[in-house]
Formats: sequence, C-alpha cells, structure tokens
Amino acid sequence: REVPVYKSTDLLPGHSIPGPCIIVQPISTVVLEIGCTAFVTANGDLQIDIAKDQEADHTNDIVEVKEDPIQLSIFSHRFMGIAEQMGRTLQRTAISVNMKERLDFSCALFTKDGGLVANAPHIPVHLGSISHAVKFQVEYWKDKGGIQEG
Repeated sequence: REVPVYKSTDLLPGHSIPGPCIIVQPISTVVLEIGCTAFVTANGDLQIDIAKDQEADHTNDIVEVKEDPIQLSIFSHRFMGIAEQMGRTLQRTAISVNMKERLDFSCALFTKDGGLVANAPHIPVHLGSISHAVKFQVEYWKDKGGIQEG
C-alpha cells in the first residue's frame, strides 16, 4: 500500500498529519500508523496521538510473527545507534572522570515492561542486572501511576 511521504522541513508548527504516512527527518524516519495523527508543535517537534483502538489491551491475542532478516538488521542497528548516541551525550556532558574518561556507565533501550532491546558497548558489566532493575522499577511504579515519558 502506498502512503504519503512528508519532509519534516516542509512542515510548519500547527500542521496535523494523519496516518498512515511516513515523515522523513534529517536524522530519522517516522512511520505513522493507521489511525494515528502527528501534530507539529511550536518547537517543530512531532507530537503523535495514538488511536484509541490501538491502545486497547491485546495481551491475549495470538499473533504470528515472521521476521524479515533485513528489517531485523536495520532496526537492530538503529536501536544500537540510539544507545551509542546516549552514551556519547552522557560522556560529553559528564563531570565525573570515571564517566568522561573511563566510560564507566551503561546505556541501553528497554521495552515498556523492562526487556532489553539494545545496549551500547561501554562497560557492559551493568547490563547483566540492569534489565532486572528496570523490571523492578516498572513493577514498583505500576500502582503509583506508572513510569511516564520524560
């Protein structure tokens, strides 16, 4: 199915873009699903509103997943790149010598339930337990409003 493709540089604050579509940014690409809407904020950021039926609980649904090895590789590299960029930003802004010079930290991406998606190769000793720590935090904060973005 063909969908419209937008350049983020052509979008102005206040624009509302309905899904499905693709929004190409200078350093990333946003794939907007059916029923979702992207709104361009005053700062030029994209605020994506997800369709209510896509937020429904589908935990008991049975879904057959067929991995495409090319897409799997592309997303694996993208997620790894995000984790590595997190590490470079942390290193660049750190005050601690341990973090700035020895790279004594770990950066990783997790699923919303705490599963490890990708990690950066800084000091991976933390990664053996970090998933358990993230899962604990998700469970701990679940009854207190959950972990929120930001």
